[in-house]
Amino acid sequence: MNTVHKKAILLFSCIFVMCCSFAQNAAKISFNTSTLREGVIVGYSRTFHQNHEIEVGLRFHINRLAMPDDQESIYYRRMYASNFAQHFGAQLGYNWYFLPRLNHLKPFVFYELQAAYSTTRNHGYGWTYNVNDGNYIPIEEYTESFGPFLWLQNTIGVGFKVEIWKSFYLFEKIGFNATQIIGNDDKLMPDPFQKFPWLVNEFGYMIMAGVGYRF
Repeated sequence: MNTVHKKAILLFSCIFVMCCSFAQNAAKISFNTSTLREGVIVGYSRTFHQNHEIEVGLRFHINRLAMPDDQESIYYRRMYASNFAQHFGAQLGYNWYFLPRLNHLKPFVFYELQAAYSTTRNHGYGWTYNVNDGNYIPIEEYTESFGPFLWLQNTIGVGFKVEIWKSFYLFEKIGFNATQIIGNDDKLMPDPFQKFPWLVNEFGYMIMAGVGYRF
């Protein structure tokens, strides 16, 4: 190992130690509703220099049989785990506290990625055309599943953290997201206007609320 490499390693080590000395750890649990539907996240965060916070977490997807709307969407809020492993995903986020000197209420802007690998659950009706009155009428109700797909939900937004008791605090986030759904299913007809048939984009929102404990 030459002198340049030794100096680079020494510099990196000094920076790492300095960052850790000003860091604050926290454990978190939260509930959120979003394009992926509902989920619970258990995570860990580390705050550097009062206003930079990095988050990592384990996501657990909550299956719901009821459809969130009657739009017969294929992907939007249709994620549904078909086995135990598909309930689990990952979360990675960054929060920037733009008023860090406030004592009890700390607003921030954030970016968050939630990743999952799961199927969908879709519900709808088969339709036929009534020649007598010129209307379409439902003839068959169906429930279908597609996938599994890789879901990558990217959210940006605003939030706040408020102290409640000793080292405990509440936090909330709200933001808009773009979700990439990656994968193929032979049961789905390809969209002729889609440049990449294995990639679908859905746009939506996320609302999250949770509690944290600093240590």
